[in-house]
Amino acid sequence: MKKSFTMIELIFVIVIIGILAGVAIPRLFTGISDAEIAKVKSDVATIRTAISTKYGKNVMAGDNSCPNLESSTGDNKLFENILSYPIKRNSGNVKWDGNGTDYNVSAENKTIHFNYVNDPDGRGCLFECNSSLSTDSDFNCSTIGE
Repeated sequence: MKKSFTMIELIFVIVIIGILAGVAIPRLFTGISDAEIAKVKSDVATIRTAISTKYGKNVMAGDNSCPNLESSTGDNKLFENILSYPIKRNSGNVKWDGNGTDYNVSAENKTIHFNYVNDPDGRGCLFECNSSLSTDSDFNCSTIGE
């Protein structure tokens, strides 16, 4: 007598595989967005730490001014005046662009805007998210924890 699977068993296995695929495939596509959001969070934290460190060095040297973020605006790098490894302008899936005071970060054609407040005597040296310009529902200031 031949041993084989019955039609019911085969249909049952195909249904289970379909359910697993239906759950797994959407998770694969959201993983890309989660990675991009994590990259933006990491970049912003690194930039803020570098601003604070550079400002501290300036104060220790007797200069109470906020650091300039850019040494020049014509090259392909951002934050080269404060970061050891500057961020490349418009490269990869997460694209940064800016001019020394206003910055944009884009992912999947959605943009978050940042402003660099250079006011050491008032509000301080702040790199803050501009929530009035960053209004996309799934990529905005609150998405990155602002």
